[in-house]
Amino acid sequence: MKGRNTMWSGRWIGAIVSLLMLVLLAAVALPAIQQARESARRTQSKNNLKQLGLALHNYADTCNMLPPGGVFNAEGRAFHGWTTSIAPYMDASPFYSGVNFNIPWDHPDQLQYFQRHIGVGYLNPSIGSDRLDDGLARIHYSGSDLVFYRNSSTSFSDLTNGTAHTLLVGDAKGLFQPFGYPYEWRSVALGLNTTEEGFGSPVREITQMLLADGSVREFSHHSDRDLFLKLRGVNAKWDHTAPDVSKPAGVYRLSEPLVSLWSDTEGSDGIIGVQNESREIVRAWIYDSKPFWDSSLPAVLDGPAQVLKSYPSLRLLDVGNSLTDSGLRLIEGLPDLEEIKVGGRATTNHGLEILSRSSRLKDIELYSAHFGDAGWGFLAKLPNLELVEIGASSRDSYRFSAKAVVEFMDQRPDCKVKVGRGLSSQKIRDLAKSGEPWPPYRYGK
Repeated sequence: MKGRNTMWSGRWIGAIVSLLMLVLLAAVALPAIQQARESARRTQSKNNLKQLGLALHNYADTCNMLPPGGVFNAEGRAFHGWTTSIAPYMDASPFYSGVNFNIPWDHPDQLQYFQRHIGVGYLNPSIGSDRLDDGLARIHYSGSDLVFYRNSSTSFSDLTNGTAHTLLVGDAKGLFQPFGYPYEWRSVALGLNTTEEGFGSPVREITQMLLADGSVREFSHHSDRDLFLKLRGVNAKWDHTAPDVSKPAGVYRLSEPLVSLWSDTEGSDGIIGVQNESREIVRAWIYDSKPFWDSSLPAVLDGPAQVLKSYPSLRLLDVGNSLTDSGLRLIEGLPDLEEIKVGGRATTNHGLEILSRSSRLKDIELYSAHFGDAGWGFLAKLPNLELVEIGASSRDSYRFSAKAVVEFMDQRPDCKVKVGRGLSSQKIRDLAKSGEPWPPYRYGK
């Protein structure tokens, strides 16, 4: 028995020793692994800055100047920033082509488009977080205010200290702004890693900066402060006394904040609303998680419509699917409603009769429609209507005729009409004359 106990004791001692060895090895290896990972992230961030430098040089080659820090109209309203301008040179041409440059980047009609975008090349992997509280993508780099400012038109020849001695873009210390922000520049004069509003790094002891010649340089927070300031450079066009180099203080926040109004996990995903400065809901989107052909969904979405009835300031309603006539009746009392976009498959003549009582409606867009000729007569009663757009899918069989559309166009020549897949007005008139089969999606443009 004693020998057996000795044997088991030996085994336990051996197991404990082995476990201790593993813990010791892990303790030794873990810092090395973490250091290797941080080194990889640091290299990736350096590559991001090089990619930004290449994009800026390609932009300058095309436009004979660097992009404006921010584009502002004559009244001083901000529209778009340099990070958006160089998107085509950052392998983001599809995103760039979807931007409406005639309205500000954070206009309610465009804000969601920017919220869906994540600019990987603008993110420092060592920081990690890629979204602000508003749901907008972060940008972890910023431009030098000597080069980028309001409606700037800096060229490389304006940098009289030479491109190898002028800082262009670099790590932001904090107060990260969203991608697309028109004020994405900071002052080198604030020093290195001294304030959240300047350049620096919140995660390591060095700051990486892109110079105007396309090279990336690392500055130690302890020993390179004087050198950092010396490399600010000189811009022959820059005037520090001019008001057009100023920018707002603090972190960007939506002037029309997004709020969640309602949610139902069994039905739709919920309502997202946009508030104006008075905290009134002026725009709302109803999202659903079911496919558009689910016949039970319109009744489900009538619930959110009931909620929206409590927001009389609503100007735009965008429903990801159909509302029934009952759902449309619930929002009939919205006096300021100007735009409505719905799936449309449950919209009947009676539904359009209900909408015809919303006298301020300017824009009606239906993904498809099951209303007949009489529906166009109801639409013609809307005094301010500017656009009617009826989509089409392979599952549709229009119940209205081409003749009814032509009668509407003749009665309301001031209203733009889109039917089917880009069918021209002349083609609709030709179909009405010829009596060709309808709906139009089968017959091209």
